[in-house]
Amino acid sequence: MYEIPQLSRRSFIRSTTIAGIGVAVLGLAGCAPKKPAASEGAARAYTAGTYTASSQGKFGPVTIQATFSNEAIENIEVTDHEETAFISDRALTELPEAIVENQSLAVDTITGATLSSMAVLAATEDCVRQAGGNPSDLKEAPQKTASTGTESLEADLLVVGAGGSGMACAIAAAKLGMERIVVLEKSCSIGGNALVSGGYLEYVEADDSLREEMTDSQRAQLEADLAAAEGVVPAEALELIRGQWANWQAAGNTKCFDSIELQALQYTIAGEGDYEGNVLFCQNIAALDAWLVEDGFAFKELVGIVGYPWPRWSSPAEGRCGQGYFQHYQGLVEDQALPVEILLNTPATELICEGDRVVGAKAQAEDGTTYEVRAAKGVVLATGGFSGSPEMLRQYNTMWPFEEGVDIPTTNTYGHTGDGINMALALGAGVALMDDQMPFPMADCKNSSDETTVGDDIDCMMINSEGVRFMDEVRDRYSMTADIMEQPGQMMYMITDADTCRVEGDLNRYGHKLESLINQGQLYVADTIEELAAQIGCEGSVLAKTVEDYNEAARSGVDAAFGRTSFSDLSPIENPPFYASPRTWAMHITVGGLLYDDSFHVTTEEGEPIEGLYAVGETIVGSSGVGTQGEGLAVAQILAEV
Repeated sequence: MYEIPQLSRRSFIRSTTIAGIGVAVLGLAGCAPKKPAASEGAARAYTAGTYTASSQGKFGPVTIQATFSNEAIENIEVTDHEETAFISDRALTELPEAIVENQSLAVDTITGATLSSMAVLAATEDCVRQAGGNPSDLKEAPQKTASTGTESLEADLLVVGAGGSGMACAIAAAKLGMERIVVLEKSCSIGGNALVSGGYLEYVEADDSLREEMTDSQRAQLEADLAAAEGVVPAEALELIRGQWANWQAAGNTKCFDSIELQALQYTIAGEGDYEGNVLFCQNIAALDAWLVEDGFAFKELVGIVGYPWPRWSSPAEGRCGQGYFQHYQGLVEDQALPVEILLNTPATELICEGDRVVGAKAQAEDGTTYEVRAAKGVVLATGGFSGSPEMLRQYNTMWPFEEGVDIPTTNTYGHTGDGINMALALGAGVALMDDQMPFPMADCKNSSDETTVGDDIDCMMINSEGVRFMDEVRDRYSMTADIMEQPGQMMYMITDADTCRVEGDLNRYGHKLESLINQGQLYVADTIEELAAQIGCEGSVLAKTVEDYNEAARSGVDAAFGRTSFSDLSPIENPPFYASPRTWAMHITVGGLLYDDSFHVTTEEGEPIEGLYAVGETIVGSSGVGTQGEGLAVAQILAEV
């Protein structure tokens, strides 16, 4: 039997960065109706040929080529786009097929990929006009008959939610010998928020080839952290870390120092849990790293990220953002024929109980079919948090000045509306920390994503719309968000140069075209600071003075204005071109969630486990991010032994 690295079964009580897959996907419910015969609709006339059109998707233009005969749309092909892989896949493949099949522009958009769907429909409408047709003739919706049937499925394990923790659980369960794992997913793809996050995961035990050279400011920060840990972490732990650091230097290692114990210390002095719990958390993350690498997963070089500047974070070497994890899982399923079955666009609606035990869940597919899935070993809730639910955010909020009647932006993908939490609450589950809602302070002002960022999250200068720096750029996310909320328009600009822009050719670090970002007002580029100021609408002399003062602080390591201590040799903004990336805050992580025990059983307020019901990821209290894949591994191992 395949063995995963031994994981601590103690809970992960702290937050980390959040951070489609073609695996045995079943239940893509809702097949397109048959193409209507010519006699069923009004005769249409087109000028035969192939036409091209584009329409704005979420991240840029979606371009199609549509081929017409004199009487019908014969073929539609998406030829260029910048939409998120996996999430947009169904919209860019199935929707064109449905338009052709039905000769209609009134086909349903794909739930979870609405903007991509609308772009395909709008571009097709443009092509219809170019071909001499009347789009109004294609606005009659195809006739569909909703299913009223119920299908029963039996499995070893049911996982509700196909994000990082849910998919890791399903994959690990299959590799540990379970014969059938069913995954219910509300959206049109697997991957959840990991697809649109940076995909960052702590990788403390990375090879030196992935580490950056250690800077003087990092050495100073390390010494400051060790001093701050006095009386906060056990004395023997502090002595151990000092010994590790001394040995690192004695060995002549010039790469940035790190260890599991240092990682735990830094989280502890930041107020994120106790030292012993953080050590266990960090050990679990290290086990996840080893599990991924053992199966051939490759990581990029280590970097710091917003709110967590120590350079211990890596991301998949393949794919944009966190997509590489799911490409990896897809390969495992295909290569090893793992029995993982996924029902997309099939949200769970309620849990099935027999007596006091949860034995399965009901779900509703997009064609109306009801699925009743029963699982012999248990049900794992991995539905994420509720950053996508303005109602729940307002219900539990005690931290933020949300304005009534104003939308609450979120970085989250479709579907993160607290479904798993609410289903468990209906059975008497307990929750905690529901008011701890962590925003992301560097979201796109137009679409709330991080994918459009140009610049290094922790090696940039941030200014308000008046061209004035207003905070320490490497503070925690809560403090940064509070500062941004006080600025005009609750927005800012990330200012970087050629050294810290993280641009590769004509693409940003997530693979989006700079030209598209500029055309859409999501990026400004200039050869001088004064020209950049003119583009963003502030005084050139003001911005030039702000840059001058920032550069002096970066070179000296002394930031008298805001107390920033983390700078690199590349921090000074001096080499053109210069970039301004407009950013704002958006809800990102809900720290609160379901109570659970050491075996990831969901519990009541009194700590009594709800038999048969488990939870992982952002569904549980204190847990979030790409690292929650480790929780998926842990609960799979627990259930494999049941």
